[in-house]
Amino acid sequence: MELALFSKDIEKLETECLILGYFEDEKLEVTDALANVINSLSKRIKGEYGKIAASVGNEEIEHIVLVGLGKKEELTPKKAKEVIAKAANYARDHGMKEISFLVWKNQDQSEWAYHVVEAVRLSQYHFHEFKSEKKKEKIERCLLIIPAKEIKSIDKKIREALIVTDAVLFVRDLQNKPSNIVTPAYLAEEAKKLAKRLKLKCSILEKEDMIRLNMGGILAVNQGSSKPPKLIVLEYDGGKETICFVGKGITFDAGGISLKPAEDMDEMKFDMSGGAAVLGIIWAASELKLPYRIVGLVPATENLPGGNAYKPGDIIRFHNGKTAEIINTDAEGRVVLADALAFSKKFNPSIVIDFATLTGACVVALGNVKSGLFSDDEVLVEKLKQAGKISGEEVWQLPMDDEYKEYVKSDVADIKNCGPKWAGATTAALFLKEFIPNNVKWAHLDIAGTAWDKKGTVLNPAGGTGVGVRLGIGFLKKWK
Repeated sequence: MELALFSKDIEKLETECLILGYFEDEKLEVTDALANVINSLSKRIKGEYGKIAASVGNEEIEHIVLVGLGKKEELTPKKAKEVIAKAANYARDHGMKEISFLVWKNQDQSEWAYHVVEAVRLSQYHFHEFKSEKKKEKIERCLLIIPAKEIKSIDKKIREALIVTDAVLFVRDLQNKPSNIVTPAYLAEEAKKLAKRLKLKCSILEKEDMIRLNMGGILAVNQGSSKPPKLIVLEYDGGKETICFVGKGITFDAGGISLKPAEDMDEMKFDMSGGAAVLGIIWAASELKLPYRIVGLVPATENLPGGNAYKPGDIIRFHNGKTAEIINTDAEGRVVLADALAFSKKFNPSIVIDFATLTGACVVALGNVKSGLFSDDEVLVEKLKQAGKISGEEVWQLPMDDEYKEYVKSDVADIKNCGPKWAGATTAALFLKEFIPNNVKWAHLDIAGTAWDKKGTVLNPAGGTGVGVRLGIGFLKKWK
């Protein structure tokens, strides 16, 4: 999609579709040429949030779409992006190829421009790689009408939006590809390509390296697969403070010996979403030149049943020397993450944040609206909450009190990988906590409910959502 800025008087605009947004009880400022049409449309929707009215325009502006923004004090960044996307989708669904957005004078010009670019690009995403016939109905050109005096600041924000959305779309593509394509080796090659293009450092730990480093968790989960595991290490060196992002990279999860039901098992190709998000975060952070050293760790393997598969009752030893009794082989995400989290100590990070499609319990608790957040560090929690509100990838803190540790105590090992059926998201987080290096701030994001969407939303067409990238970048901007 082509993106352009228009800073001349609106009377000189020629476009297929002009999109205007306005708040309830707001008096619209319109030119004489458009006044009658816009005033007529405004009476139909009265600024009510999400309502749309459209009309044929004139020779210069062929169509006008008016969308309600609701009450000004209630418009969050997330709601702004959703209503922008809704208007863009309306234009697309009515056959329009070009849209123009007018940024009103009483808005923050650069922030509104950022919202427009992000919303339009994310809402127009389609995954067509394996279709014989590609869909052609899409917006081909988006024009932002802006004040000439603010063109520099707006241009900077737009470039930021393009970088972040490029990373999100990259992650969505990885998520949506099938697991016979996206193997652990494929993820490793994608990381190498990123490193080459962005001048990052990339190293891949192979099975032999994991044996040498006593990474019993990754090796155990991998036993049922014919494809060797990979531990991807991707590094961006932009500053002194080291922040480590760890992402679950299970490229297909059949549950192992504790086999999942057949229904919806095809969706388990999305179990690498956390790992993909980590790659996307480092992509965007490096292009935005954020002032941190960022290390991404992605433990990648399949979790399949087979004659060599690890079994309930097995005891395995991890990179940091701790042992775990395996109760359920379908609780494998925490098992592979344990080695990666312990390995993060090598990089001496001040902060470790992991993203994982970890538990169905989190989906039951929060649905697909918010990701589960676990952390003992309230400063870290607050920064992630703020980043979630601004980015639209909202989080909700869930408990991690010591009382829950009783659920994962083992009689034969240091810990067991699965507790009773209740508090499943919390017990999973407590398992991970056992592998965090001492004196390191840590947060766990359970994205099981937000990583993909079967039906799709106005901003996220059906399939992978790319969740984590916007949240991670928002956090990095907030941290300092």
